[in-house]
Amino acid sequence: MSICVRDVDHDEATARARDLDDDRDMSRAFDAIGAHYSEAFADKPGQVAATAWLIGQLSAGDTVLDVGCGSGIPTARQLAEGGLEVVGVDTSPVMLELARKAVPKGIFVEREMHDLAGLHPRQERFDGAAAFFSLLMLRRTEIGKTLDAIRDVLAPSGVFAIGMVEGDTDFLMRKFLGVPVPLTAYPRQELGDLLAHHGFTVTELIAERSHKGTDDAPEQIHLYARCRVTPLM
Repeated sequence: MSICVRDVDHDEATARARDLDDDRDMSRAFDAIGAHYSEAFADKPGQVAATAWLIGQLSAGDTVLDVGCGSGIPTARQLAEGGLEVVGVDTSPVMLELARKAVPKGIFVEREMHDLAGLHPRQERFDGAAAFFSLLMLRRTEIGKTLDAIRDVLAPSGVFAIGMVEGDTDFLMRKFLGVPVPLTAYPRQELGDLLAHHGFTVTELIAERSHKGTDDAPEQIHLYARCRVTPLM
């Protein structure tokens, strides 16, 4: 792997209720953010480059899953313009409607990020997947489950690109574009280890300082991992 730039127990019912509340809260939060997200973050060079890498690993007509697709900009649109079939999932109906308008040829479905079975239009496995700054809204316990779900719907030769924020937090609530949302972040080595533990071989991990910082969206180090499904032994 190359580097660039350098408990408390709860019963099962309580945990499920908490997760359901988290899911509903996140959906409402991003319904409220809506188009402002794309306006505030139209310039994402690291994300665009990671998506270009995905396109370069695949062939025209291959099918890619965009996990937490948001408004469809820039990733789903870039994938579609690169000749790939795109299926996007998100929990926000407002974001999904924006994505359908931005990428008319894509398929966009309201789903939780760990619920990915049966989404392929031909009931096959996906050739690639992307998850840019979507998993960071989950608790660490849920991120592992979601990575397993992504790996399970990828072909054995599948490729995966993920964007996260560097840090050391677990569901830390903060204001983002005026709306309270959580941030789960990992140190870069820990992110690489996490991906390896859940069945991905990281071929490159790139760290990039965000281009601007505001009160609503402070400057951060963004981590982009380019991965392949680890072959079964």
